[in-house]
Amino acid sequence: MFTHPELLVSRLIFVGLVIESFQIIHLRRAFGSQGIFCRTHLQLLTAGVAWHQRVGATVGGSAAVTTAAILQLGAATAVIAIGTGTESGIAAALVCLVTAGYIRMRRQIGGSGAEQLTFIALVTFAIVLVAGGGETARVMGDVFIGAQIVLAYVVAGAAKACSPTWRRGGAMSGILSTECYGLPHLNSILRAHPGLDKVLGWTVIVWELGFLAILFAPPPVAVGILISGAAFHVGCAFVMGLNRFTWAFCGCYPAVFVMVTTLHSM
Repeated sequence: MFTHPELLVSRLIFVGLVIESFQIIHLRRAFGSQGIFCRTHLQLLTAGVAWHQRVGATVGGSAAVTTAAILQLGAATAVIAIGTGTESGIAAALVCLVTAGYIRMRRQIGGSGAEQLTFIALVTFAIVLVAGGGETARVMGDVFIGAQIVLAYVVAGAAKACSPTWRRGGAMSGILSTECYGLPHLNSILRAHPGLDKVLGWTVIVWELGFLAILFAPPPVAVGILISGAAFHVGCAFVMGLNRFTWAFCGCYPAVFVMVTTLHSM
């Protein structure tokens, strides 16, 4: 994603930032004096945490957060249009880093792994620029992001494998029965067929743990694994509404491919 800034797929991360911007603008009142993310609430929630975790938690009200979301919307849209291969695109991506960092700190609660990955990618982009933005720095940035993706999948798979609910079945139907991620029709099918629930659960576990194989796979096989990953995230987006994960993880897949080709060239 850094080595080949002209790739359209690398811009998917910024599609996720556009979606986040609209969500924040829609929920702007939640950051006001009476909202769930008001500064009084966050001051209480962060009273016992380290100082660096509290930075930004109580800075700015609804207007400041809305302004940041609008700036992020414009900057992310610019990156989607022109990429990060030009000075204008680089500037827009850095604006996204600042706005995403502020919104992340100001909200404090309710984040996700997709948001975290997006922010890590933006920070890495800035570090690559500080390191000179040359080919070596870009490749190292891609290798780092690629390793983050592999680690995320393997840790998620290991956590599920350690869960009795995932191993014996019931996790998928449990998730689909919730208000946020529910899909009543599919949930009823899984509850009527617990064996199918168990098979789906183990399919997710095996796929996430098996993603580690991409480190040893030749590039053509790696592409196949990444395509299966894209299908996995698109499925999660439709079934569970986890759309941000599709944009964040698939947007980082070019970095995974650079990591694979770099390993094979060593």
